[in-house]
Amino acid sequence: MTIAMRMNINRKNLISSTISSSLIANYTHADYRIGTAADCITLKIDQYSEPLAQFLATLNQSCAAIISAYNPCSQSVSGEENIAAHEALRHFLAGHAYQGIESVHTDPAGVWPAEKSFFIPGIDMHSAKSLGQQFSQNAIVWIERDAIPRLVLLR
Repeated sequence: MTIAMRMNINRKNLISSTISSSLIANYTHADYRIGTAADCITLKIDQYSEPLAQFLATLNQSCAAIISAYNPCSQSVSGEENIAAHEALRHFLAGHAYQGIESVHTDPAGVWPAEKSFFIPGIDMHSAKSLGQQFSQNAIVWIERDAIPRLVLLR
């Protein structure tokens, strides 16, 4: 698929979404960090990442997703509810033999609080979208072999 075709698909996805354009902009401008240690990989939507490409190669994977269970439908819930949802997602991943790597996404402007998530190498697109919907998320981050994280809207 060419870059122009992907951009056109992304535009159609954004146009047909029920998610507000300002919320989509927040998702797009967030920093997505794989891992929680000092040597984490920080990703930006639609920007190639050499460290990500190397990491996918090391894992021998051609795709991955970043999925959160925090703040379903982007509605703020209590810290306890977010922690419980995150642990439920962890339990789901472990029960389905997915290697979930603890991650976090943050708002560089500091308007939105940080949200925990999981980087899930090897999950297919259909399963990733289904899992995001199961945890009432508006979007997931999808990554293919080209190491360019893309926002995939679910509503």
